[in-house]
Amino acid sequence: MTDLPADDQLRALVRQALAEARISQAEIARQLGLSTKHLSHMLTGRATLTLTWAEGILGLCGMNLQISVQPDQARSAA
Repeated sequence: MTDLPADDQLRALVRQALAEARISQAEIARQLGLSTKHLSHMLTGRATLTLTWAEGILGLCGMNLQISVQPDQARSAA
């Protein structure tokens, strides 16, 4: 998964959290005040999944969003 761009990684992790929490997209959308269509678009990349929306979705799945900044190992070795 680390070869994917960061936005694709985030979407994949959010989709995985939804599956593991066994919460439907319809329920998440209802609780966040979104249409199911827009939520689906965010999870598939047709709409932007912001960190704020990701945090809200993950929170409803019982998870926290944490962001880490680390040096690029390839650049550090060069």
